[in-house]
Amino acid sequence: MARKKKAEAPAPGSPAWMATFSDLMNLLLCFFVLLFSMSSVDTAKFNEMAQSFASTFSIFEAGGAFFGDGNLVANGATQLNNLDEYKNTMGETADSTEDGEDVFENKGDTDKLLEYYEQKVAELEGTIEELEHLEEILEEQKQEATSAVYDEVYELAQRYNLGDNVEFSMDKSYNYVRIDVKGSVLFEDNKAEIKDDAKPVLLKIGDILKEYDNFGIEIIGHTDNTPIKSGPYKDNDYLSAARAIETAQYLIENKNLDASKVSFSGMGEREPVDTNATEDGRKRNRRIEFRIYTPTN
Repeated sequence: MARKKKAEAPAPGSPAWMATFSDLMNLLLCFFVLLFSMSSVDTAKFNEMAQSFASTFSIFEAGGAFFGDGNLVANGATQLNNLDEYKNTMGETADSTEDGEDVFENKGDTDKLLEYYEQKVAELEGTIEELEHLEEILEEQKQEATSAVYDEVYELAQRYNLGDNVEFSMDKSYNYVRIDVKGSVLFEDNKAEIKDDAKPVLLKIGDILKEYDNFGIEIIGHTDNTPIKSGPYKDNDYLSAARAIETAQYLIENKNLDASKVSFSGMGEREPVDTNATEDGRKRNRRIEFRIYTPTN
């Protein structure tokens, strides 16, 4: 006679479905906590709703009212009529602009939110267009002002008969008018002392600069790339700076230029206007540059 098979003992612990059910409950709890955290509860309406539930279902001891006085059952189910209002206002929020106007009433209303941000983007784009238009107007005004200064300086140079030793130009951004005087006219090689026969030319330049004494004026010394092998200056940077300082001091003292509006610097060989491969090019690069800056306002 076959022995009867013994039934297997159930696995220890909770059934497998219980773990899945517990995870589901946890997820639901997290979901409702998230909804609650995103809501803005109206305390007064919440109290009214709670009182309505208390009055309707009479769940408190001895029929006592939870809020205020009165019979819990007396009002019957009529208090449930406002539940739709309570439900619709739960979680509402009202964001306001700076002037206090409501932008949108419900964060869940994505259409209104999207419309609001589209409006702000359109306003921002309009502001950017206005700024770009204003920038264009300012650029045109600066170009006109710098061109007018250039014409005036050129006429003054013709009047003072400065000749071919002086060149005139404007920078590409129309920030200043430039006057270049050949260095060979003003200085001996590797020296920064102004030559006596060059002083009349320099004084005429000073007369032009005096017309724009309320503008910013910069005096810059330049050299070619020939290394200095002797003399008091160890390299072209020192030589160009010394020439710029000597020129500025001479004009301030003899033409009474406003020293607070005059600046000076030496650029050495770093900003050539011509090639250093030829003698003519090196002569052009050895120069004193005067910049008359156009006021920006």
